[in-house]
Order: sequence, then C-alpha cells, then structure tokens
Amino acid sequence: MADKKQIVNLDQVASNINRICENTKITGIIETSGDIRIDGILEGSVTSTGRVVIGSKGKIKGDLHCAQIDVSGKIRGNIIATDVLMLKEKSVLIGEITVQKLIIESGATFNGICKMSNPENENNNEHSSK
Repeated sequence: MADKKQIVNLDQVASNINRICENTKITGIIETSGDIRIDGILEGSVTSTGRVVIGSKGKIKGDLHCAQIDVSGKIRGNIIATDVLMLKEKSVLIGEITVQKLIIESGATFNGICKMSNPENENNNEHSSK
C-alpha cells in the first residue's frame, strides 16, 4: 500500500512540471504556478512561483521572474529570483539580475548588473531608518 501512495505522489509532482522541448520555439508570455524546464527557444517572458530550469540547448530572449532558476543555456534579459539563481558551467547570461542568492560555477559567463536582495536586511533597514 505504501508503494502505491509514493507512485501517486511522484505522478502528481511530475504532472506539475511544464516543458518546452528542444527544436521548439515559442514567442510570448508564459505564466505558471508550477516548475518549468526550457530546452528550446523562448522569445518572451516567464513568470513562475516555482523553479525555472534552462537546459544546455535552451535560449531565452526576455525577462524571467521566479523563485529559483538554474541556467545551463543562454539568456539575454532581466531576471528577478526571489530565492536563488545558479549559473552552471557553460551558461551565458546578459542582463540585469535581482536575486537573494547567486551561485556562479567556473566557466559561466555573466555580463550585466547584479542586485542582491535580502528581505531580513531590508526589514531591518526600514525599522532603523524610522
């Protein structure tokens, strides 16, 4: 019985992941409350309350607003990540980013401006300035 419950839970998790496959090009706006993986090309923006993964063949020309983002491909645009942005070894990012945490692996390329946000410090600064 326990095995059946685990399988159902795994199916529910898998069904919440959106995917744009390699050899697919989308132009427009994507909004999701789930996770999304992009291995194709997107010209537009992504807004997600979850995690965005850009595969090694993935290319985005547009803005991203999400909780977490892992980049192995290429992005030309601005990013707001409320949690963490990870630039993997061969990733390329050109644009402005606002993140709470930033991880850049050796071999990644980042050209742009970075603003680190920390909700705890922002709250302390608000109280201390009053």
